[in-house]
Amino acid sequence: MDEANVDAPGGGAIPVESIVFIRESGQMGQGRAGYAIFGLQELVAGESEDAGQQQHQQQQPRYKLLREHVPDVPQALLDQLLVTATPEHLRSHGQQRKVQVVVSTRSGTGLAEEFERNVLYKLLWELGLHESKDRSKVSEGGPNADFYHLENTSKPDSIRTLGVSLNKAVENTVVLLSGDGGVVELLNAIETNPPGDATNSPNTPLIAVLPLGTGNALFNSLHKKTISASQGAVTPLVQALRTLFRGKDAPLPCFRAEFSAGSHIVHGTDRGDSVDRLYGAIVASYGFHSQLVWESDTPEYRKHGDKRFQMVAGELLREAHGYRAVVEFLSPAGAGSGSQASSITATRIDRDRHAYILATMVSNLEQTFTISPHSRPLDNKIRLVHFGIGAGPGQGQRIMDVMMKAYDGGKHIGMRWTDDGADASNDSGQQQKPQPAEHAVGYDEVQGAVRITIQEADARWRKVCIDGTIVEVPEGGSMTVHRETAGRMRILVDPAALDP
Repeated sequence: MDEANVDAPGGGAIPVESIVFIRESGQMGQGRAGYAIFGLQELVAGESEDAGQQQHQQQQPRYKLLREHVPDVPQALLDQLLVTATPEHLRSHGQQRKVQVVVSTRSGTGLAEEFERNVLYKLLWELGLHESKDRSKVSEGGPNADFYHLENTSKPDSIRTLGVSLNKAVENTVVLLSGDGGVVELLNAIETNPPGDATNSPNTPLIAVLPLGTGNALFNSLHKKTISASQGAVTPLVQALRTLFRGKDAPLPCFRAEFSAGSHIVHGTDRGDSVDRLYGAIVASYGFHSQLVWESDTPEYRKHGDKRFQMVAGELLREAHGYRAVVEFLSPAGAGSGSQASSITATRIDRDRHAYILATMVSNLEQTFTISPHSRPLDNKIRLVHFGIGAGPGQGQRIMDVMMKAYDGGKHIGMRWTDDGADASNDSGQQQKPQPAEHAVGYDEVQGAVRITIQEADARWRKVCIDGTIVEVPEGGSMTVHRETAGRMRILVDPAALDP
């Protein structure tokens, strides 16, 4: 049998890269030998100028669960994909563990609800996992039957409300059908240990991410070894389902971003709550990246999925704003004694106008956009990517050149160029002969913390981004990013992510 496809009776075949898991038919009470193959078909809607054709395409399901019975399967596939029992992290064991499936209805292009109904619900049922509202349909299992609670996010704060309500007296598994925003909302909602306390709670929540957002940076970075954008490769959603049923749990590395007094969250054009601290697991940024995330977060842009970033980027590149800020690396200068606190050494980046400042714990912001090529899954390190901007013509093209190299496997690191149109005036406003200015893409591991002090008068240019959440910082205020040592959450990953 060709391992590229699993042959089915009648000549059908499920491509190996589409298989989610395999079960022995005898386990399913079918009374016959062989195996049941479960796979995922992802249908991409084509583009049509005909309105009727567009409506027909929109009505077609995007996701379809495939199922075939086969008499035999190569041992290599069984080793990789056979599921012999319901994973412990999905079993409620009566009331010992609470399993919740959270569908973020606003994530990405709004397909999470369809994916849950057409695929996930059916796969969980096959493994004897039932939605709590289906108790009346389940005649077997008695009080020890395994149930999960389904939560469709009807309000912007639904995930945050769920996180606050998690019962610490039991173990919790949360299956998130969302993008990166769902992860950061839950990360900030749960109450665990105080900052700096490295003690892991015995009931630290466990999350599994089914990537149905726009960039899906966290999932793509954690599973970089097992997915790729090439044709015939395992897709992120197939890999996510494999991880859900055969994955291992690990501590989720995260950081803590602290803000000056007067900072507040921004929802589009609306002012949100004041904030002094947020937790993240992906990025803390200021400059082009944060501006792009904020200005593209409107209902009109979001319906275009990840294309919204390209649409907004064009305008930002034409403006090519230089963000005025002081960026400093903070590190302990030595431990104090008695009541004396340790002093802090601040090392400033020699640049006043910035194009891009991004602290990250992941390698990829999109599946093919490698912003931090040295980052490895779960390595618990913050790295800072940064570069400046000149005053001459063509600065937007410089930014674009860097971004395109990031799409080329992270080749932007170490890029250098000369700006021939540097600022041609001195402090007194007198014109001087333009002097060439050297620029380079900086790339540093943050050993202690990094502080960004924003010196912009216009509120438009004072937006920072924490894993998709936008915060407006007052003029002269700052954002300081620290690696978090307390274990706030655990996450399911493919076993390959645990390999050194």
